[in-house]
Amino acid sequence: MRIKELRLERNLTQSEVAKAIGTSQRNIGRWENGENTPAAIYVKALAEFFCVSADYLLGLEDDFGVRVAGTDNSDTPATAEERKLLADYRALPEELRALIREQMALFTKAEGIFTEKK
Repeated sequence: MRIKELRLERNLTQSEVAKAIGTSQRNIGRWENGENTPAAIYVKALAEFFCVSADYLLGLEDDFGVRVAGTDNSDTPATAEERKLLADYRALPEELRALIREQMALFTKAEGIFTEKK
């Protein structure tokens, strides 16, 4: 779950998130520490509150909407550089995020072309 990551990026306390979604600070802490998992109603509320998909919140997709569950690198921790890029990306308005996603798609296709030629 990405609750803590999302909360810290927005400089929110556990209590503030709890109040916004109608639960206790203790529940937020337990979810962040992996001691418990939220019921579906709270997953939905958290996703809406943080303006992310439930799949993203649960770690099943990346920032670009690509499914990551079951991939070889889904359990690999992000590097400091990757976390910085992610934070910068999230700070952008949606119009710029869309442009970045388009560029990434082009780079991915180009990489495939270069790889195939080798």
